[in-house]
Amino acid sequence: MNNVFVTGAGGFIGRHLVAELLEQGCNVTALMLPGEPVPHTWGGRVRTVTGDVRQLEDRIDDIGEVDTIFHLAAVVSDWGSRQEHVDITVRGTEQAILLALKWDARFVVTTSIAAFASALGSGRLDESTPRGLPASSYEYAKQQQEDVTLQAVREHGLRAVIIRPANVYGVGSVWVNRFREFLAEKKPSLMGSGEWDAGLVHVRNLVKALTLAGTTKGIDNGEVFVISDGQGVTWKQYLDALSQALALPAAKSIPNFLARVLAPVMEFVGKLFGLRKAPPVTRLAYRLTGVESIFDASKAQRMLGYQPNVCLDEAIQEIRQACAQEVVQAHTKHNQSELIKAK
Repeated sequence: MNNVFVTGAGGFIGRHLVAELLEQGCNVTALMLPGEPVPHTWGGRVRTVTGDVRQLEDRIDDIGEVDTIFHLAAVVSDWGSRQEHVDITVRGTEQAILLALKWDARFVVTTSIAAFASALGSGRLDESTPRGLPASSYEYAKQQQEDVTLQAVREHGLRAVIIRPANVYGVGSVWVNRFREFLAEKKPSLMGSGEWDAGLVHVRNLVKALTLAGTTKGIDNGEVFVISDGQGVTWKQYLDALSQALALPAAKSIPNFLARVLAPVMEFVGKLFGLRKAPPVTRLAYRLTGVESIFDASKAQRMLGYQPNVCLDEAIQEIRQACAQEVVQAHTKHNQSELIKAK
């Protein structure tokens, strides 16, 4: 990887990926949304292109020739219309594929274990597990991302690798921010006992897998890799650790059968009234947290040499420190504001 292009570079995973690519000495061009702030940690070392992932063809000259493309841009939500997800996630993937074909670049696309859809909760899942039927726009779009990528491999010789990460967590992730909000407001955040594997992958472990996918020889023929931290951390263990680290109330639980019944009802009501925000329980949320799925990353370990290095204890310590820093910054800002008023 010499000249690398990253879509979704300003997002949660994208920021960590760009930092790792810089560490490895790559020349990075990042696609940023209009008005999206450039992380100060990049220190001016990243060339940025502002634009819409659905219109990459119009920015080919600005992007320039690249040898590797990491495609992360997508709608990341278990809510929203199918049209919105297809328009941004799927059409954006098609545009990124055209760019990869133009430069004969390796194309590494990040989808999600949500692509397993109704197969979630059926025990051990790996790349050979048949995908199930999607219940959400997010699941459908992630399946379509994989399908258009594999079609380009077959029909146009695209050099592609598909990374299917488990539940990605770390400072700033939805699995931290959303649960932090639920815990603080004493909302139910566990479905049932939560005594089943959480299927987590820390963002830095995922980034390591992504860079391995960008450099490992002999795998760019459409290979799919499930990426997880391995087994052994349940949802209850994770939420207990999170609540203790942030000095928040212990996680409350909603009966599992009730979550399963309420999810489709809440989705129906939400769509009926055109709610912009997802209801507290959705079918995808139930599939990801209310049933056990064992995400087997042994293929990535065997073919990529992937080994997760960041454990839960280290991740929780980082989350604790980041949240403590937020409190200090908020306090400082408040004091500065009061000082200005006094003057």
